[in-house]
Amino acid sequence: MKNRLQDSTLRDYQSRVKSDMAAARSYSHRKESKHRAEMALIEKGLVSATGIGTALDAPCGVGRAAIFMAQKGINTTGVDLGKAAVEVAIEKAKDAGVNVDFNVGDIENLIFDNMAFDAVLCFRLYHHFPDDSARDPIVASLCRVARRYVLISYLSPYAYTSIKRRLRKSLGGKPSKQYTTRPGELASKFSKHGFKLIRDIPQARFRHTLHLAIFERV
Repeated sequence: MKNRLQDSTLRDYQSRVKSDMAAARSYSHRKESKHRAEMALIEKGLVSATGIGTALDAPCGVGRAAIFMAQKGINTTGVDLGKAAVEVAIEKAKDAGVNVDFNVGDIENLIFDNMAFDAVLCFRLYHHFPDDSARDPIVASLCRVARRYVLISYLSPYAYTSIKRRLRKSLGGKPSKQYTTRPGELASKFSKHGFKLIRDIPQARFRHTLHLAIFERV
């Protein structure tokens, strides 16, 4: 992504890539209640995206969502820029008794063929990028490899948490590095690649900022 992202955005993105084993293992120990809530959100999205046989989790991190989808009987592939994260994901998939094809790679330059997967999941990434220079290439890449669906999480500007963050900033507090997106703005970006929004699922409406949007190829 070096050719596309501004320096400050690139540094912020790179700081989240789990490139060493200590950071990757630490990240894998997510609070169980948060993990269950996030997997429940993904499961609701999978219910709306019917007939999925193959799926790509991009970026896959330490494999939480990819393993979850594999446990649902979906032939799942994962890709992440962090080599250590991928190594931890492989270990966790083995412990869970599922087969997932994990790869090291850049979400903006995915190595897979056009429409290679029935569905593509992009979870907890989009909100790290503040502007179109970073967001547009990601959307284009996800849509290219998705045969039918893209499931993407984003942060709503209308939730209590987002409003609190804006208020804190206006009072001179430290600005958040988690950027919100209006649903219409996200839908417009996917429309350019032939996808329409079929469902928008909040984790907790008006209370929690995390949403999962499901787009289907028209």
